[in-house]
Formats: sequence, C-alpha cells, structure tokens
Amino acid sequence: MPTLNWYEGIASNWSPGERGAQERLDSFIQKGIENYKVGRDFPALNSVSRQSPHLHYGEISPRQILHCIAKATQGMQIEANVAHFQKELAWREFSYSLLYYFPFITHRNLNQKFDHFPWVENEALLRLWQGGKTGFPIIDAGMRELWHTGYMHNRVRMIVASFLVKNLCIPWQLGAKWFWDCLLDADLANNSASWQWVAGSGADAAPYFRIFNPVIQSQKFDPDGNYIRSYVPELSSCPSKLIHDPGSASPTEIRKHGIILGNDYPLPIVDLKETRAAALTAYKNMKETILAA
Repeated sequence: MPTLNWYEGIASNWSPGERGAQERLDSFIQKGIENYKVGRDFPALNSVSRQSPHLHYGEISPRQILHCIAKATQGMQIEANVAHFQKELAWREFSYSLLYYFPFITHRNLNQKFDHFPWVENEALLRLWQGGKTGFPIIDAGMRELWHTGYMHNRVRMIVASFLVKNLCIPWQLGAKWFWDCLLDADLANNSASWQWVAGSGADAAPYFRIFNPVIQSQKFDPDGNYIRSYVPELSSCPSKLIHDPGSASPTEIRKHGIILGNDYPLPIVDLKETRAAALTAYKNMKETILAA
C-alpha cells in the first residue's frame, strides 16, 4: 500500500460489495425516497440513493432496486417520488442504449454540429477546476468532494460540468476524462452520455445556451452553505449571504470573517457574465458557419 493514505476519505464513505449496496439501499428507503423528487437537488440533504457505484460494479441490479423500493413503499403514498427515481434508473439504461448504438460517444460528439465549436484547451484553467480552486464555492466543494470521496452529488455534477464546457469553453472530453479517473461510479455509458447532455452535443441534450450560473445554483440549492462548508472549510466562518459568491464582496467586508481572498481562498478565475456572453457568441458563430457551409 502507498505511504500516503489517499484512500481514507473513500474508505470512510463506502462499503463495497453486495451487503454494502443493500445497506445503502435500505438507508435510502428509510430516509431519502419520500423526499426524493425535491430533495435530490439539495446536496446537503440525504435524499439520493448513492447506488451508482454499486450498480456499476454489479453489486446490485436495477431490477433488485426497483423490487425492494416497490415492496418497501407500498401504501406510503409517495408515488411521485418513486416514479421520479424510476426515471433516473431509466436514464441510466438509456445511456447504455446510446453507447451500444453509437459507441463513438465516448470521445466524439453525437451531434456532429459541435465538431465546429471553437473549444479552448487551457491547461491552467483545467487544473484549477480539477483542484477545486476556481473561486466559486459550489464548484470547488463539488470538485473536492469528488477528489476526497470518489463521488459527487448529481446536481453539483451538472453545475461543475456546465462551468467547464460553457464558462471555460474547455472540451467536454477533458471533463469526462477527469470524472473517469476520479469517480467510483465511473461508468463509460453514463459518464459519456451525461457529459454530452450538459455540453449540448448529446441525445435529448440540454441546449447549449442553457448555462448554469454557479452562484444562483448555490443560493438556490445550498441556501445555508452547509454543503460548501463541508468541503471548503476555509469558508466555514463566512455568513450565508457571502458564502455563495465571496469574490463579489469587498476586501474589507470579507476580512471581517477572517478571510483574505487570493490568500485563504482564491479569487474567481473568470467573470461569469463575460464568459457566458463569449460562449453564446461562439455558439451563434458555430451555427452561422454550418449554415454558410
């Protein structure tokens, strides 16, 4: 074993094997399923199943999960929550179908129009994103959760992915590769299809012009900053009104809480408004280039 115990965060969060999968499912049925439809968007809540690694390694099957949930929730009158969870399992199976019929989606755009998009391969910005040092707390919390535990909450995955491909204009393939290297549930079909969905180049994808604002997303889905404080401890003293966007605070205001931006916590690496406008312009130019061809 390596002298550096890099795996301790992973080991403390997961119990591999069939027993661990069943215990995790039981916990989800008892504490999460009844609030799944709404709660699944809030990373600080225990409202998601965390079955993806167990599914990936075959420690439990989708049919087992469906059977156990149907049996345990009978008569509970939470049909909407159960149905929403079933849709998520179906999306996973849809990803496998995509990979079967279009095996190139692991590295090439399903929507070939995006072959003309002017992606930027910026190694410095990519490394800051990978290390959770972007200056946007919800993104940094997610990237650090990934590195520390081998997992990232689904809502946060969409936020960090949107930031990479739309605010930084870095190719989705580089984001997918990092997730592949770090995620316990690094599933070839799911990972590839989901990154293409966020990038706008996949099947039934989010339109490219739908660009998540990480500050607004943070305020909406982690209003008290509890998720951020779990993985960005240098902001633990920051009040909720500032924790989502400390870079917008004045140096005097943020210093009141013992934080010096650029020293204790990084300044934002990009301007959200400027990069959003640049991405939309690039998308518009791509469409015009295709029409003119």
